[in-house]
This record gives sequence, C-alpha cells and structure tokens, in this order.
Amino acid sequence: MKKSVGKETKSHIRSFIKTALQGKNKFFLAGGIVFIFLLLFLNGFIHGKKRIEGLISYEVKRQGLVISVVEGGNLKALRSQKIINEVPGQRNILEVIDEGILITEKDVQDSKILMKLDSKDLDDRAEELRITVENSLSSYTQAQQNLEIQKKQNDSDIIQAELNVKFAKIDLEKYLGEKLAGELIINESENINFSKLIANPQLEGEALNKKRELENSIDLSKEEVARAKDRVQWSEKLSEKEYITKSELDADRFSLQQQEASSENSKLGYQLFLDYDFPKQVALLLSNYQESLRELDKTKAKCGSEIIKAESYVRSSEAAYLGIKNNLSEAEQNIVKCTIRATQPGLVVYATSSNPWRSQNPIQPGTTVYDRQDLLNLPDFSSMGVEVKIHESSIEKIKVGQKVLIKVDACSGNQFTGEVKKVAPLPDATFKWMNPDLNVYLVEISLDKNGQNFDCLKPGLSAEVEIMIEKLENVLVVPLAVISQREGKSTCAVLRGSRIDIRKIELGSSSEDMVEVKSGLKEREIVVILSGEMGEQVKKTPMAETGKFKSEETENMPTEQPPTTNTTRPENSGTGRPNR
Repeated sequence: MKKSVGKETKSHIRSFIKTALQGKNKFFLAGGIVFIFLLLFLNGFIHGKKRIEGLISYEVKRQGLVISVVEGGNLKALRSQKIINEVPGQRNILEVIDEGILITEKDVQDSKILMKLDSKDLDDRAEELRITVENSLSSYTQAQQNLEIQKKQNDSDIIQAELNVKFAKIDLEKYLGEKLAGELIINESENINFSKLIANPQLEGEALNKKRELENSIDLSKEEVARAKDRVQWSEKLSEKEYITKSELDADRFSLQQQEASSENSKLGYQLFLDYDFPKQVALLLSNYQESLRELDKTKAKCGSEIIKAESYVRSSEAAYLGIKNNLSEAEQNIVKCTIRATQPGLVVYATSSNPWRSQNPIQPGTTVYDRQDLLNLPDFSSMGVEVKIHESSIEKIKVGQKVLIKVDACSGNQFTGEVKKVAPLPDATFKWMNPDLNVYLVEISLDKNGQNFDCLKPGLSAEVEIMIEKLENVLVVPLAVISQREGKSTCAVLRGSRIDIRKIELGSSSEDMVEVKSGLKEREIVVILSGEMGEQVKKTPMAETGKFKSEETENMPTEQPPTTNTTRPENSGTGRPNR
C-alpha cells in the first residue's frame, strides 16, 4: 500500500510540474509550487503516521547508572600450598596420605606426615660423604698449621738476613772507619779506585792501624840499619887496631846485611799493603755488605712466595672441605625432604587429580616421581575467592580494590561480597594456546570475611561475579537499543508529535543495557527503536574498554537487527559463557 501511494503521488507531481512549465501565467506557476509543497506535506504526514504505529518508545529520564562487568568463573582457594618434589632424581613413593583428608592446625603442630619418598641411595651417599668430610677437615687443619709454621720460619729467615746485613756493614766500618764506610756505601760505584782510599783523611779502623804498623816497621828497620852500619864502622876501626877479632867484624857486617834485608822487607810489605791487601780487603768487605743486602731481598721474596703457597694450600683445602661439607649437608637435607610434613592447614588434593596429563601416573605408593614434580595441593578454605577470565576489551576497567558481588549456584543462589585482589599483567597463556586470536586475563577476587558463611563453598564450583566499575548519579540515560550509527556519529530517533527526528548525540559510560547521554537529548523526550525500513539502518552501539563510545571503531560494523525489547545483553566475551 505504501509503495502504491508513493508512485501515485510522484506521477501527480510530475504531470503538474509539466503543465505549470508549459503555462505562461506566473500566478498559475506560483500556485502550482504551493500545491506541490502541500501535497508533499500531506504525503509525509500520512506515511509518518503509519510509520510511527508499532514502534517501541522510551522516555529520556535522569536516574542512577551502575557500570559493571559480569563474568563467570570458578571458586578457588587464594592461599593454596603446592607441594612439589624437591629431591633430585627419580624417587619412588613409599607411603602417602589419603586424598580428601582435612589437615588441621593440630596436624601442623604435630608435623603430620603427608608423603614419604625412597631415600636409600641418599643415606649411602651421606655416609660416604661423612668419611670424606673427616679426611678433608684433617687436610685443612694441617694446611693451617703449616701456614703458621711457615710464618714463623719466614720471620727467622728475615731476621737472620737482616743480621747478616748489619754484620757486613760493621765489618766494613771496622776496617775503614764509620765515616769512610758510610761514604763508600752511599757512593756505590763499580769504578771506585780502592787504592786511593788509603790516603783519605777520613780513613780509620783496622786499615789505618795496619798502615801505621807497616810505616813504624819501616822506620824501625831504618834505625836498625843505621845502628848496624855504625857498629860495622867501629868494628872495622877496632879490627885495624886488632882490638877485635875478624870473626867479630864479620858478625857485625852480617848483622848489617840482615837489618838492610829486614828494612827492604818492611818497605816491600808496606807497598804490597798499599797496592793489593788494602784495596782487596775493602772490595771484599764492600761486596759482602752488598751481597747481604741482595740476600735480604731474596729472603723476603722467598718468604713471601712460601706464604702465598701455604695460604693457597689453606684456601684449596678449605674449599675442598666446605664443598664436601655442603654436599653432605645437601644430602642430609634431601633425606629430610623425602619425608613431606604438613606446614599449613588445608584439604589434601593429589596433583594428578586436576591434571589429566598426569592421570597415567597417579599419586600412590610405588609410583615414580621426578624432580620438581607437583605432588599435592592443600587449598586453605579460610581464604576462598573466585578466579575469572576477563576479555581484553574490558580488562582496562578492572582495578584492584573494586567491589564485587558473587553468586554461587551451588549455595542456593546465595550472594557474597568481595573485591578484586589481583589482575594479571599478561594474557592467560593456557587460554591463548587454545585460541590464539582471543586474549583473556586472569582476575582473582577475594571474598569478604564479614560474617559470611563459607561452609557451602568448595574449590572448583561455578560462580558468577559482577565487578562494580562505576556508579553515576542523576544522569540522562536511554537504552542501548535506541542508539544507531550514521556516518561515524551516534544518533537516536526522537519522537516529536507525529514525526521522527534523527538526532546526533554524545554518549558517556554504559552498563549492559543502558547508556549515559551527555548531550543531544533532554529529559522527558521520547526516543524510539526504529523498525521496518528505517529500522534496518539501526546499529547496536558498542562500548569501549572505558565505557566510552568509540565512533571510529564502529563506523564499519555490520548492521544488526534491532531488538524488540528495551534491554540488551553484550556479546559473548570469548571465555566460554556469555556475560549477564
């Protein structure tokens, strides 16, 4: 009917325009234009009236708006002790506590045994290590004693070397005198002419004494020669007068020869002393002193080397001792770890019960377990909570500390309160492995301990949580169903009398079925959900992570059929169950 009326109206308008253009009367042309507008108005009124019939309307009003995220999850104990095998290698289970037994505080105080692992090989190794520890301790003690002995020996060697230096210096000073010896020590040189030192005015000591003795001997021999000559002369005179015999004269002459020979010997001895004995003795004494200094340096270096060697042996012996001792301690600790005792209360749950990959090797006596393998779980019922998986589109809304309402079907629909305790910083890797294109984040919610009865709560039960994001007061709200997208802008259909206006609006935060209108609508205005031909252009308004409308992301969204009621539900979050 609508299509036939439209065609008839259009044909009338075209024929009238043709007649008006052919006519030359201006009044007729003006009247024709007025007639056309009147005809269009009547046509729109008739058709608009028909279009309005059957539309769902909603009055724009001010009210409170609760922004929340609803998601399903499972109960879990937030404080759950995971017991793993901390003993290296493969171990056989000797005994294990029955699954489902509740560990109490008294069991913890009594150190109740939960599981025993085979430790025979560890016992044998520990016994061998105890013997090795005793031997290494003996070597370490001996090394320490040798170090102390070496320190004392070094002290003795250095003292003796220092004495040798001191004695060599004394010998040099004794021979040359303290001043000349000191000057010679200071001015050490390989080109020293030691023979010239005999004439040094600072010469003292044995060298000066020896020089004087030789000089005195020469003077004395000269006196003896002079006396012998006088006797010979007197003897010759007396022999001429025959007062003495010839033999007596010969004796005096022989005595003169002896004195002259002795005088020559004294002169020769003095010259030998000056040319050879003195410089040789000085060179020898100076060399002895210099050698004693070098020997002192060698002794100190040798003592340092011996100390380093002894200390190195002490350190290596200590390291060997401590290493073997640590091995023994580790073996003893592993023996203790083979007996697993209760350290906190909770319900005994075998790790293989919740892990299908381990079902072929159940926790029971005789089963072989490996290092770092999960053995038991002890969830603490006093710290119950809910673990939910939030889609990445909503994770930005979730903050630690937000209040939560929890509903557990197994507890006759009882509602509990809690708060967000932890938000995972990264997507769940397990879920991402199953569906690489979907990112969900684990969120832990703790239940409030404000007198709530947790007797019906057990880990693994399904729960539905509503996380309170924001609560707005006295804001304009409309249903999400009335919102559509046109040219990237948010619009809605406003009923004005018998007409429908398409108006651009600015949106704010949204709940699951209602959205805040910041501008574009007034209180008590009537908005409608378009149906029929116009309704096919209506798009459901998606909301961003912060609850704000994102026109850029919804420009190219596919067209959806409008709902027939004034409430909507958001799309599936991808976690296996729809949001509520």
